Amino acid sequence: MSKEIVVRLVTPSGRSRIVLPPTATLGDFQSEVQTRTGVEAAAQKLALDPKGQRPVSGAPTALLAQLGIVNGAQLHLVNSDANIAAQVLTKVPVPVEPEKPVARTDAGAGNSGSASSSTAAAGGSSSSGVAPAEPPKQTTAVGGEDGKKADPKFETFDAFLRNRRYDTAALPGSQRYVSAQLQKGGMIKLPPSVSIKQQPYRHIDTLSIINVGEMENFIGYWQHALLERGMQRLGWMYGYYLEDKNYDEGCRAIVEGIYEPPQDMEGEIAQHLDDPHKARVDRVAEACGLECIGWIFTTLLLDEGQLLSPVEVQRIARLQNENSTDLHFTKYRLSKFVSCAVRPDVSMGGLPSLNPFMVSDQCCAMVRDGILAESTDRKHCVVREAQKNELISDFLVESKPTKKLLTDFFIVRVNDTAPKKHQKMFVHADFPRENRPTTPQKRDDLKKYFRKISTSEPSWSRFADFHLLLYIAQEVDIDTALSIAECVRDRKEVPKGTLDLFNEIIR
Repeated sequence: MSKEIVVRLVTPSGRSRIVLPPTATLGDFQSEVQTRTGVEAAAQKLALDPKGQRPVSGAPTALLAQLGIVNGAQLHLVNSDANIAAQVLTKVPVPVEPEKPVARTDAGAGNSGSASSSTAAAGGSSSSGVAPAEPPKQTTAVGGEDGKKADPKFETFDAFLRNRRYDTAALPGSQRYVSAQLQKGGMIKLPPSVSIKQQPYRHIDTLSIINVGEMENFIGYWQHALLERGMQRLGWMYGYYLEDKNYDEGCRAIVEGIYEPPQDMEGEIAQHLDDPHKARVDRVAEACGLECIGWIFTTLLLDEGQLLSPVEVQRIARLQNENSTDLHFTKYRLSKFVSCAVRPDVSMGGLPSLNPFMVSDQCCAMVRDGILAESTDRKHCVVREAQKNELISDFLVESKPTKKLLTDFFIVRVNDTAPKKHQKMFVHADFPRENRPTTPQKRDDLKKYFRKISTSEPSWSRFADFHLLLYIAQEVDIDTALSIAECVRDRKEVPKGTLDLFNEIIR
């Protein structure tokens, strides 16, 4: 019997995983939902579907198992009245403490923090002559009285909002960078100037690679098969989001699998091509309780001290815009789509290292509104030139107008860790990957895969390989793949008829 029940809760504020003991009751679950969302237990409308057509009801003392809520189940909080007032006013007041000094080690120690922007500025000059202030490479977070870490660079988004009384009107994502047109004989409303500032908050605090074998396979393929030919690789990261208890109202992204789409591997960054199979991949991932949480890409070493190139910054901004949502309880449009750059690390003797990032809401808004030009500048994002009779806002750095903006202004660093206590979804990471031109998938791969897997494993465990499930969806049928994916998710035995089918296939 499982030692715990994991329930995936979908709310207007986002997604969360709730872990309860096997003896938990509906009242226990509702109490946890109230703690996380601020919605009173008596007012909660829980359902098995997003529209609320399959409601969950029962006495508070009823066991979750008796209500059909098992390990891996997904429930929706569909309250129409679960608005900002209902969630903000019930929060426990948290006093705002004055900033405490942050202990820091030498700049050369480690590489888990942000690189110094003074180093970045040394490699190339900005027209404004000003680089954003950055912390040393390694920082030691100081815990608060509640035991949470205090990041010297970024606040969590919800903690930042709480200190602003949940006012989002002035945030960069709420702004529109609209140009004005010169008209003869008419009054002209000049577009306001815009100050370029580093973002004080972040939407994702930590990226956790829980399926290490999956990551090693992706990096190893690039390192041994593509790098010597100057080719790059990208993949979509699939996983889920959890509360990051290390930070005040923090958010952690968990990576379980990487899907490699059809792509052009030439150039500075690989370019994904039209993929007719992406919708099918999303369905299989959803059956496993996963979603696309970001992307990973390989690239060559940048200039000393540079974290992201202008091309990478704008590419990340476009992907964050494409994967943004207004489901946050304030209705502020934001993205939790993480980018992970894999590039050689000089401090590690040229071995590849992971560098997770996001870009600021201000950068996303500028890309959304077509303010930044596609430039060949290696260190700066460049504001495009105004067209005839067009007026564009002045962009100010330290109160000085400039069209060349250091990429450091837009970068949001994300911590990367491996969870100490967590069970990965996929037990295996051995099945050949899709869309690799040097090693295409073959039907015989099924036989080779199952020959390596011990028959003493539970049936769901033998199928617990992300790429095996994707291959089954492609070569057998989608319904069979979805059925097996749900068995992997719930850790339950695969139906005998399905096992017989695959015994015939691999015979």
